[in-house]
Amino acid sequence: MSVLAIDIGNTRVGFNVFTDAKARDPAIRLHHHELEAQLSETLRSLWTKANNEAGTVEDEFTGVVIVSVVPQMTEKMEHAVMDELGVESRVIGRDIKVPLKTALRDETTVGQDRLCGALASFVNVEAACAVIHMGTALVVDCVDGDGLFRGGAIAPGLVMGSTALHEYAAQLPVVSLTPPTGDVPFGRFTEEAINLGLYAAARGAIRELLERYATALGSWPHVVATGGDASSILGDNENTGAGGVRDLVQSHIPDLVLQGAALTWEHSLQV
Repeated sequence: MSVLAIDIGNTRVGFNVFTDAKARDPAIRLHHHELEAQLSETLRSLWTKANNEAGTVEDEFTGVVIVSVVPQMTEKMEHAVMDELGVESRVIGRDIKVPLKTALRDETTVGQDRLCGALASFVNVEAACAVIHMGTALVVDCVDGDGLFRGGAIAPGLVMGSTALHEYAAQLPVVSLTPPTGDVPFGRFTEEAINLGLYAAARGAIRELLERYATALGSWPHVVATGGDASSILGDNENTGAGGVRDLVQSHIPDLVLQGAALTWEHSLQV
């Protein structure tokens, strides 16, 4: 079975085709302002691919599933899918439910992208895991060894932090986000100081939250990273400015939320 999964985020929309919850190619990601010009062709080409892949397996079933954190864009995407493909989408959280038990006090408030990411992480790892979403927001979630979504923490992402500093502090400029290097312990001019502060805040938050989760679980979880800013925040092995965060991450899965959406869609066909 094949599905075209669509992940509507706050900044970009991701698209990919999954056959038996596995993708052959990297996702296509479009910024919101690119959708008008590129959405039609993207949908048509991926739908053709989904049907071709479905034809290679015994169960020739295809569908479209949407996970969204931008409600005003969800209906527009549904209409686009219907207009271009003649297919009715299934929206996670409305039409189908992520097959993941939670310890949340109110499940209605949690982002479905977080649940999709948690589901895909647990399916991949089959053990307790922490899931770090590094995008518009910095989100660090936790799933225990029984597959129970414990919850997590939400903080501003890099761009959001930079924008807020500029908007609320009269003399602070918008900066081009650049990871600080390990040989620069101090910000020597304003832009450098802002970059140092933003990256240190993100990396410090990640470290503290992972330590909290490890304490609560009684052991270190498998750490999975995803999101557009993952490579920037994690740095590389030679970048001591990353504060050792990369050493804590065992898996970097860019299409984690899309995979979780595909898993949710497949599960919905079996219940």
